[in-house]
Amino acid sequence: MARSLFRGAPELSRLFAEAPIELISEFLLHSQFSVFVGDALASMPADAEEQVHRDKMAEMLKALKSDRASLIESEARRVMRMTDQTPEAMLRRLGEDGRFSAKEGLNAQRDALARSLWAYLHAFPLFEAAERAMQVRVYREHGTLYEAWSIDASIPLAAESVDHDALSAEIAELLQHEDGCKVEAIDLPAENGKSQDVLLAVTFFGAYASQKTVQPDKSTKLIYFRPPDEMLLVYSQARRRIEVCSRDRQERKIVANLFAADTLKHDISNKPLTQKTYNLSRFRNSLKLPIPDEEAHRVKKASIIEVQVALGDWSRKVTLSVAPDDDIDAIARSVFGAIIPKAGGGYVTKVRFRIEHVNGRGRKGTLQFDVFGRNKSNIQSERDPAKRELGYDLLEAWGVLERIGDLSKPQRKEKLPQLLTLYDLAAEKASGENLDELGVDADELTGAGFLTRKGWSDVILFEDDELGEVVHNVERDGTSGEATLTLVEGGAGSTIPADDISEYEIRFDYLRDALRDVLKPMNLKGRVRELADHLHQLGVARIGLADTPIYLARAASVDKLLEASDRLVRGEGNRIRGIVFVPQGVRFPYLGCHVVLSLKDYIDADSGMIDADAVRSSYEAAIDPAVRGAAVHFRKQGDDAAQISVPGQDPRIVTGAKKVKLFERLYMAHRDREHSVKLGVLKDYAGFSQLPQLFGKDWAEMNGRYLYSPCHSFWALCEEPISV
Repeated sequence: MARSLFRGAPELSRLFAEAPIELISEFLLHSQFSVFVGDALASMPADAEEQVHRDKMAEMLKALKSDRASLIESEARRVMRMTDQTPEAMLRRLGEDGRFSAKEGLNAQRDALARSLWAYLHAFPLFEAAERAMQVRVYREHGTLYEAWSIDASIPLAAESVDHDALSAEIAELLQHEDGCKVEAIDLPAENGKSQDVLLAVTFFGAYASQKTVQPDKSTKLIYFRPPDEMLLVYSQARRRIEVCSRDRQERKIVANLFAADTLKHDISNKPLTQKTYNLSRFRNSLKLPIPDEEAHRVKKASIIEVQVALGDWSRKVTLSVAPDDDIDAIARSVFGAIIPKAGGGYVTKVRFRIEHVNGRGRKGTLQFDVFGRNKSNIQSERDPAKRELGYDLLEAWGVLERIGDLSKPQRKEKLPQLLTLYDLAAEKASGENLDELGVDADELTGAGFLTRKGWSDVILFEDDELGEVVHNVERDGTSGEATLTLVEGGAGSTIPADDISEYEIRFDYLRDALRDVLKPMNLKGRVRELADHLHQLGVARIGLADTPIYLARAASVDKLLEASDRLVRGEGNRIRGIVFVPQGVRFPYLGCHVVLSLKDYIDADSGMIDADAVRSSYEAAIDPAVRGAAVHFRKQGDDAAQISVPGQDPRIVTGAKKVKLFERLYMAHRDREHSVKLGVLKDYAGFSQLPQLFGKDWAEMNGRYLYSPCHSFWALCEEPISV
């Protein structure tokens, strides 16, 4: 039976072949399966021998249709996964917790398989808790849906002291889950039986889904259901760390801060949580690991035994592995010529460290771990806390480990002008020199997570006093604070500070969240919704008697992005007036039917937060002309961007010199009370050939709404009152 019951899944066959027969029968009579196996099991003689009973069950299961068998298989896999050594040990340790009332039942089972199946059937909360603990391990290894924060104090906490109701209410309110959520806390026992970690499972209502089902009378109907969404949080007092596993990055950060502030009573305003990030760029030029003086008493040897290099992109990688006693730096230079070839823009993506050390009792030991990418390392899976901390201390001393922490309230208030400047940039990357010219403190904002250091430029355009603008190669040995410039055509050049040619990536998502925090006095409700990477709806605010949508747009200085933002907010189609905040200067007063306001102009100097009353006053004064305007307006900025308003339509932004000149000429005719303008005159003035081709896909929205043809070959603005 074990070979044929589940083809290709021998571990599942083992469940039905080796588990106690009474538990197997109970498993098949579970409410999930009893609807299609209950009658067959009931027909089996109760006094049959065990093997006969197993054979009868095998025949019944083989006769099931594949879709029904797959339901049983999926649950059987869960049971079998819990029989592996690590999950089973977690199940037994958790079973010691009296809240599960499972200790005696587990101890009465004959083996790991029986314990797993018994827990699934009789102590499902225990089984689910062990599953969640194992899920956290998977998240730690893969990292995609995982983030960890360090807290600067070791605050004791037990699961029983967590106020589930209060915490679930606050999480639901902050994350805007109107139907609430459920919080369950359990202690995760350590190897010695003492509780070190607390796991919180937060369950939300997922989005509504529907599925057609067939009724017994062969009719069909829709079943509506809400699949659960789950977030897992682990707090470790010993490691002073909060880990959160969830799909949504913003939610991870919000819940980590809420847990620290409300459950641990930690002052995050002045002592923000910090994150660890890894910078492997120092290995571009050297793979040698000097032993720091402060660690010389316990570290006897430190070396790299494997390095992985990506040559231009992730699809082309080279890995070099050596023995512990080999000189990987010398071998790499002989193999690669240089560790990172400049042609192709290679970079180090993974490093394996090997540390030989002694503990306080003089016992020798070895610590080996990998760092891969900016936020992944398996050092966090090291069970010995002393070894784990040694690894972190060494990485920090070598400049590999960087700690990123949010700004405190006073710091954020001070740095707010710089955050506004950064968020308004169009490009995702900037050089150290550019940031310095903008007055941005790159080092401090990198430490706060708003910038990410990406290495340095290999080739730059440099302003030379004698030669003018010339292209230089950049040469740097990886340790000096200066870089040497050489002409691409050959010839010696000058030296410049290495920070000037450092490249940074701007974390617009972090900046957006920080600027949303500035809007707290407006009592925003709802979740952040991305319309484009340069335009987000931050929620709604109550202004007067109406809920007003609030948007945040960046890079409005770029004509195409400005026009795209205008098109997107008009495409919302709900005709609800709102506010579009821009970080700094306002180019045009409206985007669609929404008022545009500058965040910079409405920040209260004392609090560093938005002045909600001033925003409301400006919005109420400006909103009426924005919607179904009563007059024609033409606002021009430069030669390539303008805003046209006509009665009955939302103000509209147009970009491109030809379109701007077209509306300029039509507005001049409106101002001078000309009835219309001949098409040939418009073509000569604006320099276009055909109107539909000029507007492309927007022509259908423009024709008859913003301009129209009163008679053949003549055009005019759609106007009623005259406004000069």
